[in-house]
Amino acid sequence: MVAVHFLDRALPVEEIGRLTLSGDLLVWRQLPALARLCETADAMLRDGLQDNDPLTIEARVPADLFLKRVRALRGRFKQDPAIAGAFKDALVATGLTAADSYWDPLQLRVVPSQNSHQGRRIMPLPAHRDNWGSNIGQQINWWTPLYPTSAQRTILFYPTLWAEPVPNTSADWDFEILKTLMETGKADSYPVLPVVTDEPPAAAAMPIVLQPGDMLAFSGQHLHGSIATEEGIARFSTESRTVTLRHVTAGLAAPNVDGHAPRVVPDWFQHMVDDTPLAAALCQAGLG
Repeated sequence: MVAVHFLDRALPVEEIGRLTLSGDLLVWRQLPALARLCETADAMLRDGLQDNDPLTIEARVPADLFLKRVRALRGRFKQDPAIAGAFKDALVATGLTAADSYWDPLQLRVVPSQNSHQGRRIMPLPAHRDNWGSNIGQQINWWTPLYPTSAQRTILFYPTLWAEPVPNTSADWDFEILKTLMETGKADSYPVLPVVTDEPPAAAAMPIVLQPGDMLAFSGQHLHGSIATEEGIARFSTESRTVTLRHVTAGLAAPNVDGHAPRVVPDWFQHMVDDTPLAAALCQAGLG
């Protein structure tokens, strides 16, 4: 049975792997590094959106201009060293070991409440497992809000489906195709990620309500998605994913019950200290 652990201290990295990769959700409350991150991100959002209240901006800015500004901010956010540094400090504060962990670039996630202001990657995501895309059983997702959330504006989990197969599009999704299309500027013609073919029952959904400064860790195997039904209020968050070699060599892995993507994708992950690729480390360890 999936459990939610609320934490105020670091855990040994082996414990983080054991708990998350068996389905538990971990929430660290009020990490100081995330307070720094939120302060930096808030200033960036106000500047980039040209508005003093990002949460309610949909009421004041036309959809096309809103999407243009958000897309520019997503690129700016991903490249900001202060934001990346604060997120890395927060990961280390949970007990994750940077020396043998690999992560992917931070993503600014903006989920508008109105259909008119939504676009590719700027919308509620359907239910999905991240592992359908990566095929890496040791992947751990890390998620934190930039502003307060509510049960109508947060991340959703389907814990009863942790080990239950659900119909999905993973067999027809290939990262190499998406990568090629991205390089040629034609990615809009291909799905961002594999998703369920039938939306799970609403009664199975469990929202996790967090505050700025909180960090959520969960396995990429968890079926999860987005909700943004609080009228006129957008959701802003950031996220990354990690793979820790100590979990790989220890044989820790979430179960694959329904993922059928044609390849493993270590390409997303770089070493948290020296940026070397995960693929090279797996090959060196005889695991690639």
